[in-house]
Amino acid sequence: MTAACTIREARTSDLDALVELLGLLFALEADFAVDAGRQRDGLDRLLAGAKNGLVLVASIPGEGIGGIAVGMATAQVVVSTSEGGPALLVEDVVVRPGFRNQGIGRALLARIESWGAALGATRLQLLADKDNAPAYDFYRACGFHSTNLVCLRRTLPRATGK
Repeated sequence: MTAACTIREARTSDLDALVELLGLLFALEADFAVDAGRQRDGLDRLLAGAKNGLVLVASIPGEGIGGIAVGMATAQVVVSTSEGGPALLVEDVVVRPGFRNQGIGRALLARIESWGAALGATRLQLLADKDNAPAYDFYRACGFHSTNLVCLRRTLPRATGK
């Protein structure tokens, strides 16, 4: 990881940068669309529910109080009925292209793992786009492996009035 990079919990003042990072991620994933409004809403909810969710930002020194966001990751607590306790769903991991392969993604995942261990979580799980070979290789190098489970999805109508 670059020596000047810091991993910290995100703040509401990071929202614009985090939404931009999610735009980079969702531009790569066929199942998701870049929609800044929806991404901002999701991040707002995660930041408000800090006990069951974690939003991390990787930043380097630069303009602004928090520096320049070069990466981010989010995780949420779910209850595993098979394991009888908490597990973590890693929802987003993204690092700006110019900062990849410097250990930032690994550092973000390590911080999520530490947070989960403190909560008694027994596993991390995530979804990876099957056509994004670099991401898939990265996750395998970080100790993730494929399972026999297949992700199925059904979209529900969006509630009006939030």
